[in-house]
Amino acid sequence: MTAVNVSFAACGFLGIYQLGAVGAFLRHGDKLLASLKSCAGSSAGALVAAVMLTAPDKVKVCKEFTYNFAENVRQQRFGAVTPGYNLMSKLREGIEEMLPVDAHVLASDRLHVSLTHSRSGKNLIVSRFNSREELIQALLASSFVPLYAGLQPVKFRGE
Repeated sequence: MTAVNVSFAACGFLGIYQLGAVGAFLRHGDKLLASLKSCAGSSAGALVAAVMLTAPDKVKVCKEFTYNFAENVRQQRFGAVTPGYNLMSKLREGIEEMLPVDAHVLASDRLHVSLTHSRSGKNLIVSRFNSREELIQALLASSFVPLYAGLQPVKFRGE
């Protein structure tokens, strides 16, 4: 059987649509899932890919988190840029809730996270994770949008 790789685009809160697609894969895509080798993504796409590979049983919980997260941002006076609101902290809470303790083991060599180096602008694809925390940092760094998510970029492996 031919190996299949799936890529999820960066898309912010539209990641809810990708979660719907993952739900359909899990319900009706036995053939696809049987041949699935790896997933790739950036930003919300990387988050969805991580859930699909490491915690498929949490897709429904992830959808609920996404709805609540979006609603929480909308309730802020100036959205995500409201002074004192920490979008990345809220996102980290959700990631920590979704990912199992061995997520980095399940994701290594199967999840490919696209990152952009903040100073050079160069793209890097990461697929090896030494710990759950390193996986979480990669997902947060991929999801960081300057100004919208804060002023200080998320560090990954010290950069």
